[in-house]
Amino acid sequence: MRYNYWKTLASEINIKFGTDYSGKKCKEKFYGLVRAYKKMKKYVDGDPKGKKTMLGEMFFEEFKEHFWEKPRTNYDIIHDINERSKATSQATTPLNYSPLSSPPPPPPPYSPPNIINLTSPPPPPPPSSPPPPSSLPPPSSPPNIINID
Repeated sequence: MRYNYWKTLASEINIKFGTDYSGKKCKEKFYGLVRAYKKMKKYVDGDPKGKKTMLGEMFFEEFKEHFWEKPRTNYDIIHDINERSKATSQATTPLNYSPLSSPPPPPPPYSPPNIINLTSPPPPPPPSSPPPPSSLPPPSSPPNIINID
């Protein structure tokens, strides 16, 4: 399919300008222009790998648009943002972690439950204390009980 694209492009150029270019030559020329643009872009950005070339200077403004690349859709842009966000959030520290806080205290030491020995008699109950003295005088006579039958 790409071969047909470059062949068709060469045919249109040949008809319009009366030339005799092949599809292969058109493709080579175009990719040469793209390489020249990329070198010029690096040169403009201050990259030591960049190089100022005559072709780069001539076509720099036109190639700035990257018209040869597939246009990005809104879906592509949002997808890239989500992927970068996901990668960033996985690389960061969890929100509940604080390096300044001290660790929780250790649990208390294990102590076995109280076990009752069923073979020995139970301990005696504690001594009972006498009831507190009452401030009321003792009753002098039995209470009156009325029987209703």
